[in-house]
Amino acid sequence: MRKWMVAACFALLAGSTLSAQEGGNAPRMRTDPGQMAKRMAGKLMLDDETSAKFIPLYEEYMQKLAECRIPGKKMGSQAAQSDKDIDENIKARFSAQERRLDVQKSYYDKFKKVLTMRQVQQLYERPDMGSRPRFQGQRQHPAPRR
Repeated sequence: MRKWMVAACFALLAGSTLSAQEGGNAPRMRTDPGQMAKRMAGKLMLDDETSAKFIPLYEEYMQKLAECRIPGKKMGSQAAQSDKDIDENIKARFSAQERRLDVQKSYYDKFKKVLTMRQVQQLYERPDMGSRPRFQGQRQHPAPRR
């Protein structure tokens, strides 16, 4: 009887492990801008009237930010890139960052017309806005004592 219990427990554990691994290599789905806008409106605790103004504005804002993304890397290893290619890549990154900052500045004025300043602050404190460390879960350890 004991052997059957151990075998049953083992089968249950093995089955749960296998089912947990299904779809592990599936590509991540991008979030719909409309869903992101609704989620942000909920996070900012907007009323219906303000949400009606904010959601289309935020969708437009996210679309403009998406257009500012840094161009994809060229195929090939970094070691195989010439100095000219590296220079072009760095300049393209600078250009994309400048466009992104311009979009953020222009929409800041638009958001101020719809939201309170505290809500605007909350909106711009998002991790992808660059105000927080990228990896929040990591604690910074104090320097070792000597």
